[in-house]
Amino acid sequence: MILIIRNLVCVVVFWLGSSVIVAESSMKRMVQTDSDPKYVRNMNYSENWFRVLRTGIDTAREYLGNYGPLCVYIIGQEQDELKSDRIANKIIDAYCRNRHGDQGESLKGCLKSNGASLIKRAREGSTEAYLSYVDFTDSPLAELIFINPHGFPMPYLYTRGIHEYAHVYQRAFPTTPTWLTEGGAEFLAFYIGDQHKWIDFEKSMKESMRMARSVKKGEASLIDFEDVSKIENERPHLKKYYRHLAYDAGAWAVALLIHRSESRSVKQFAMNFYPMVDKNGWQSAVSKYGGFDSITGFYDEFNSLLKRTEIEQGLLLRSIKP
Repeated sequence: MILIIRNLVCVVVFWLGSSVIVAESSMKRMVQTDSDPKYVRNMNYSENWFRVLRTGIDTAREYLGNYGPLCVYIIGQEQDELKSDRIANKIIDAYCRNRHGDQGESLKGCLKSNGASLIKRAREGSTEAYLSYVDFTDSPLAELIFINPHGFPMPYLYTRGIHEYAHVYQRAFPTTPTWLTEGGAEFLAFYIGDQHKWIDFEKSMKESMRMARSVKKGEASLIDFEDVSKIENERPHLKKYYRHLAYDAGAWAVALLIHRSESRSVKQFAMNFYPMVDKNGWQSAVSKYGGFDSITGFYDEFNSLLKRTEIEQGLLLRSIKP
């Protein structure tokens, strides 16, 4: 059977338009809310994965603030939990009605395509975690979707919940470049996860530096991942470096930005940097927050950071404050 926490479905009161995942250019944003996230899951899937993800998400909510409206889907099959079409169809129906209410053609299309795809991927053993941003009206809906989370290692799964919720928070502000979006979420996951003993911050950052440094010299750099859509359309051969540069190098770029800030505080970065993006745009915010003359100065300093010794990089990390 399907469990839908706190409500029959995580209903959003506006139901307009067709099902879409909004492009990064969307101007519609998340807002602070008193409402808790709504959870949808198949109850015959181990409750442990639900508890772990909810703990990670709640930890991020406590740190960043409560933003929404948010629905969280936890869909899993370790053995044959989704074998029954009855169970599968309840998940699909809840997912599509959250997006479309009772709208005829839009609802039917979702039931056959987007909703059905969730179950298909889960049955095939795919392991996924992502933010889907549904922008039908003035109040958008954020969906955090976790498919077969048992496939993620523990206790990393806690930090995956933090990472994905950080994207919900980021959606309350204007769009930032891909490396700053993914790098910011990854850095916060590492840092907050370390505070709760789920992950080792320095060890995780060292591994990210190893990944960033493994990019073939001269082939790609952080600046190439300002807009990942250009990689998809114009330079698809660089997609192999998405993890290395958007996530791993991005996390270090955020570390550099915090290190160069007046407070050197992670909390102050989360609370103060993103409003600066809203006011000044991301390039000006990066320059001003980190005390750089220009965005070019920031990129030059980051490239220099990649060449520093492991001891120097460790000192930078240890200069960062809560």
